[in-house]
Amino acid sequence: MHHTLMRTLFPKLYLILAYSSGILMPMTVQAQSTLTIVTDPSWEVSSRKTHFGEYSLSAEQLTSVLRNSVQKAVPAETNERSKIIPGAMPIWRNQTADGEGEAYQFRKNVPLGAQRIKKATLEINCDDVARVYINQRLASVDKRDGKLKDGYDKWFLFRSVSGFMYDRIYTYDVTDYFFTNVTNTIVVEAVSLAFDGSHAYISAKIVLELEPAPPASPPAVKKKNVSKPSTTTAAPVSKVGPRKPATTEKIVFEAGHDPDIEQLAVGAVLELGHVNFKANDYKLDSTSYHTLLALAAFMKKHPSLKLEVGGHTNLRPADDFAATLSANRARAVAQFLIDNGVAPQQVVSKGYGKSQPLIRQTNKEADRINQRVEVKVLATF
Repeated sequence: MHHTLMRTLFPKLYLILAYSSGILMPMTVQAQSTLTIVTDPSWEVSSRKTHFGEYSLSAEQLTSVLRNSVQKAVPAETNERSKIIPGAMPIWRNQTADGEGEAYQFRKNVPLGAQRIKKATLEINCDDVARVYINQRLASVDKRDGKLKDGYDKWFLFRSVSGFMYDRIYTYDVTDYFFTNVTNTIVVEAVSLAFDGSHAYISAKIVLELEPAPPASPPAVKKKNVSKPSTTTAAPVSKVGPRKPATTEKIVFEAGHDPDIEQLAVGAVLELGHVNFKANDYKLDSTSYHTLLALAAFMKKHPSLKLEVGGHTNLRPADDFAATLSANRARAVAQFLIDNGVAPQQVVSKGYGKSQPLIRQTNKEADRINQRVEVKVLATF
């Protein structure tokens, strides 16, 4: 019988047969594969105008204006030549601009779960110019065309600008800007250069392609402690056991003590001293900057050097949490290096979770040693 006729006459029977034969699959079986974020009235906007300067904003500047004085964005007017991104609503502080040089900050918080991000793509169009920050990091501007060549224009100097002209849409790969299991913050800093007020808007869309959700870890089953009489005296247990034998050469990297590039064989591991994170977080502590800036300088001095940043946790967290945390920490270190001048092709990141502990124990000293970031040499020439 034809599918349409059977579905009409016997809806319940059709569903049973369709599921069993693979024609349909229950929606609850499949995890979310994409997440789309668009500009709409749910975005927050600064209640007062801001200054759009020549240089990009610092982390403190990004949060200061939107800390207390915010309201919801409103749909904005456009002209017939504006290329609005499909699915996105053009927004502004008011429906039209009040005057030339009117600037605001727009914000959207996006909580992400444990699904890892395969790819994130940003599309943006605005009238007139904008910068886009994701988790306080300025989006790339490498592929902008001659209308804002190299971040400059003879009329207005907006260095490192990520926003654009109303008659075209720009696309950027922002995969490495997002983190899992945290709330991600997108901030758009936008300005209208309309001579007569009139049109002013931003139109943007970010599509995140997600990997399947990791399977939930089964709850740990507590075993009862049953004491057994012993006729022998147990040997005393050391608080910190022996380290796992290293399979590759390890070199401690510290600021002011660059290793000899000639001695860095493929597979050698650089232990990064003084690189720290906040507890259960991927954010670098400021005490890490000295070492990482020195590593960035060393890598820029040797552009043929390629490194893998590996993140490791202690043995306490659940497997899924450890995998996510270590991957985010490794990515944060890699991003810091790239943001400080290291070529993107020189560095990759990988999270190892708790799969490679140096000490198979859970005490304060073992935790300190196991939760680390290591850098492995992938290529030297």
